[in-house]
Amino acid sequence: MEITGDEIRKRMIEHEALDPSGLKIVGATITGQLDLSDVVAKKPLVLRDCATERPVLLNRAQFSLLDLRGLVAPSVEARGLTVDHHLRLSGARLSAGESFDAQHMRIGGSAYLDEGFRAAGSVRLSGSRVAGVLMFGGGRFESGLNLMDLQIGDGIFLDAGCEVAGGGRHAAVRLRGTRVDGQIVLREGRFSSSGVALDLRHVRVGKDLLMPFDGIDGQVQLEGLTYEGLPRDATVDEWLSLLSERTLRYSAQPWTQLASAHQTAGHERDVRRIRVAQQRDLRRRGQLSRWGRIWHLVRGATVGHGYRPGLALVWLAGVLAVSVGVVLISGAVRCSTVEQVGYALNVATPLVKVDVARCTVDAASGAGGFVLASTWLLQVLAWAFATLFVAGFTGLVRRNA
Repeated sequence: MEITGDEIRKRMIEHEALDPSGLKIVGATITGQLDLSDVVAKKPLVLRDCATERPVLLNRAQFSLLDLRGLVAPSVEARGLTVDHHLRLSGARLSAGESFDAQHMRIGGSAYLDEGFRAAGSVRLSGSRVAGVLMFGGGRFESGLNLMDLQIGDGIFLDAGCEVAGGGRHAAVRLRGTRVDGQIVLREGRFSSSGVALDLRHVRVGKDLLMPFDGIDGQVQLEGLTYEGLPRDATVDEWLSLLSERTLRYSAQPWTQLASAHQTAGHERDVRRIRVAQQRDLRRRGQLSRWGRIWHLVRGATVGHGYRPGLALVWLAGVLAVSVGVVLISGAVRCSTVEQVGYALNVATPLVKVDVARCTVDAASGAGGFVLASTWLLQVLAWAFATLFVAGFTGLVRRNA
């Protein structure tokens, strides 16, 4: 069966003469240009399993339902398209360099580019609004998927075998600035790029983020990404690895979002792990001065940046052990061995005071001078570690209050 594009346009313009079910054509070859731009027809248009050698033009057109399942064409242009109910392109095959340009669409139901949909060129839906779901499950997109600044009601599904290859200098999947009231689901999807595979900057997910990492081949951008609850389908260890190794640069916000999600869930141990890993990433890739980096390293080694205050006690114990060793080995302190130990603890720590009045130091000898100098230094270190412990512990208590 053959039908011209002009005949389809004429029927849709004269839509008042159509049956309420609209125009339905199945398995036809469409000759000439199918140009439905600016056609306002509040009835369904069904062109199922049809084929055409020229681009399909739907710019600013309006339909109650648009069903293009199985369409074979070079491309579809649908900028500003309005559909009251569903847009269906399941199984469509588009071969041109710009396969599907549907920016600023308004879809009252759901949009389906799934179940065998193939696009050899770019697919752009930026700025569109979809009240229901946006489905890509089982679709194949060979030159990227531009989903920037969308507003989606129920969810975006890039799952069930969805494959998206790199979009040149851009990310394979660009979701930057998108708002989703429901879920984003990437289960069993494959996203690959020599650069950025997923751009999720400033994406807001109203419910769950289901994002396993085994299908992501490339880097990710997560600055400004927010979601409700715990991110699913990836472990805490996988998130720590992703944030520290597969993002372009250090950014505090993704770490804070992950820690906040686990804090809300009551996972205090995971919160500490996330915060410590964040500090390591900050030291490695953050914008720190030379001295800032040194101080950051000291804080990490001594109190785990406030999340492991017990480390300061370990260092304090080490200082006391060194002090005891110096006093016992020097031979410059005159008293019994037990009293020498007490003397070493007394001079080195701000926490322990014992009676060592009988102990004297042979200050005139080189060993005695070494004992005095070393114990002064050790006392400074002991005070520092004790102070760090108190500061770290009280800060941890305050965070958990």
